[in-house]
Amino acid sequence: MKMVCLVSAAVFCYCAMEMLLGFLLKNQLQVKQRLSDLNQVKKETAALANGIEKKDRQLLRFIHVSKKMKDEVSLSGVKLRPQEFVMIWFLFIFAPAMLLFAFAPNLVQCMGLFLLGLVMPPFFLKLAAAKQRSLFEAQLGDALMVLSNGLRAGFSFEQALENVSGDLSDPIGSELNAIVRELKLGAELEQSFLIVAERMKSDDLRLLTTAVIIQQKVGGNLAEILDIISQTIRDRLAIKRSIKTLTAQGRISGQVIGVLPILLLLALSFINPGYISPLFASFQGRLLLMMGGGMELLGFLMINKIVNIKF
Repeated sequence: MKMVCLVSAAVFCYCAMEMLLGFLLKNQLQVKQRLSDLNQVKKETAALANGIEKKDRQLLRFIHVSKKMKDEVSLSGVKLRPQEFVMIWFLFIFAPAMLLFAFAPNLVQCMGLFLLGLVMPPFFLKLAAAKQRSLFEAQLGDALMVLSNGLRAGFSFEQALENVSGDLSDPIGSELNAIVRELKLGAELEQSFLIVAERMKSDDLRLLTTAVIIQQKVGGNLAEILDIISQTIRDRLAIKRSIKTLTAQGRISGQVIGVLPILLLLALSFINPGYISPLFASFQGRLLLMMGGGMELLGFLMINKIVNIKF
């Protein structure tokens, strides 16, 4: 049985790594190398790149990725397509647990590695996306100030928006550039802004969209309106930073208290498996684990509710 698991894990890892290297390295290096040649060669390699991309899409079409995950992957800055990220996630879930089970068939340790592989990639993806959204919120006030100055200089709203998208860094620069491209293709202003606001989960951008639409319908000084919204956003960020500082102790305490029993269980399972095995081998032990897991989840939700202040 151990030999079968070892062979299966080795074959699985080899196939997964072969596919990943084929998708992530070989095609990209070929395309980048040929794109550095003359114009005629660039045209040929562009056609080749399109063919490779279509081929990759055909190979990965069996992987279904939700729109939410696509937005998270594109927003997080990961240099992977959503289907490639799902493949790597799948590899992290099964490969370490199968290899450990092949060499040391311990159910607790294998389940621990399985859960880590299941949780960690989307967790880091969510952290990266949240960081980008937070940076977007911090840049939005400055972007509105630059946009207001552009309107005072005589630009139209679309022209000022295009200048801002080219001057500011990512993520707000790329997001505003996406809005500019949509507007040039004939999309409605409100729809373009709301799509970005939904992807960035930005209430401030929704407020900006509402103000711009109302100004276009009834008139008014848009530059002054943008200044007011910019100051409002700055005040909101100041209040948010103050609340985050005041609730830091509670949040860190909840994280430490929540993670400590899990880490202790995993550490004891590696150090002394016989000491932990009764929790999984007996009915009373499994009942205690279920009760502990339920209390952990309840405590996490309660602390999260206390420190998550709406303003």
